[in-house]
Amino acid sequence: MSVSHDFKPDPRLPDFDSHPVQARYPEVDMGPLSIEPYVSEDFFEAEREKIFKKKWLYVGRAERIRNPGDYFVQVIEAVRTKKDGAFPSFIICRDDHGEVRAFYNACQHRGTKVCWEDFENWDTNKRKYFTCRFHGWVYGTDGSLVDVPDEGQFVDLKKETRGLRPVHCAVWKDFIFINVDPEPRETLIEQIRPHAELLKDFPFEKIVKRGIWTATIDVNWKVAIDAFQEGYHVQTVHAATIPIAFNGPVNPHCRPTSIRLHEGGNRSVTFMVSPTYEPDPLEVWVRTKGSSWYAAGGEESGNQFPGCNPDNDPYFAFDCHGFFPNLLVDPFIGGYYGHEFWPIAVNRTRWIGSINFVAPEKPSDLLSQEHGKIQLRDAFREDTVTLAESQAGLESGGMTDVVMGDGEMSPRHLYNAVVEMVNS
Repeated sequence: MSVSHDFKPDPRLPDFDSHPVQARYPEVDMGPLSIEPYVSEDFFEAEREKIFKKKWLYVGRAERIRNPGDYFVQVIEAVRTKKDGAFPSFIICRDDHGEVRAFYNACQHRGTKVCWEDFENWDTNKRKYFTCRFHGWVYGTDGSLVDVPDEGQFVDLKKETRGLRPVHCAVWKDFIFINVDPEPRETLIEQIRPHAELLKDFPFEKIVKRGIWTATIDVNWKVAIDAFQEGYHVQTVHAATIPIAFNGPVNPHCRPTSIRLHEGGNRSVTFMVSPTYEPDPLEVWVRTKGSSWYAAGGEESGNQFPGCNPDNDPYFAFDCHGFFPNLLVDPFIGGYYGHEFWPIAVNRTRWIGSINFVAPEKPSDLLSQEHGKIQLRDAFREDTVTLAESQAGLESGGMTDVVMGDGEMSPRHLYNAVVEMVNS
């Protein structure tokens, strides 16, 4: 790969030497931020109670359960009932009528898990009934209790009241969310409204997962998210994989071309491809075969993926949409990649990263998608390398606060939203 320096300044680009995001949001305090929300166990427990037990949480895509009887199991450590208690899991399934449902994974006899599958098994599971392995109680895909062995021994058993305990479940554009709050304070659409409106026509329903990676890391969940929603690190962290694709001489520190802050902790960032970037011959050839993992440009392609690049920034690469509290969805021309950040402890987080493309129509699509998948996989690996060391520094006693620049407004917005909800 090479860099061409024959580039004249483009007036459509922001002045990267100024503070364009602060100018757009002058009400935001740009001062130092206390490290307490990153290291305090008490603060983490308040997050669990006031955020994760109250908000809609993304659990998976409907493509995993296309047919009646399909299901998967999702563990959500942050909604456990005790500080040091067992991690609850949930059954996400499609019932016999095609409706997506969610239930606590606990038999209503004596509490044994009904489904013992590894929750990180991404293959489709299928059952006509859910049967507890302990005593054989049988549940339908709608959660109803349909059979109890030796039922006559139970006094006054009312099967209609002993079905699997349901969890509030809602689906938007094939994204499945659940809410463990018995009485959610808002609907899913109310919680994600800015993204739901912007991406209402983005073809998520035509997109399938092409790669998925996961890691459990000794880091606070917010520190982990922040590593994936700013570009300041690209020049250093990604020096071995994408050192000049998104920065280069025009924008050497990979500042976002625009940032949008919304209520409820939601936010959106747009990043650019360096206009002087010249891909190596292999990538140039692969891009003639189909979509890669960032925009290759072209107005016609953009029209096929409405919602991308909401501020019409030149040299668009991809957007990064922060769905509060713990999901990032990054659309580009051809698909999107996503990140989930599941808090386990104040300094331990389970990360899941994925790349998703429009379903291939010809063999060459598979070729280009596989090339993009490997490029992104290697970049994701680099992103996770610094996380534990960041947490170690925060907990070292060597600092009391952190500072964030103009291009780090998205991490600052997440921080502020969390603090506001915990303190409310």
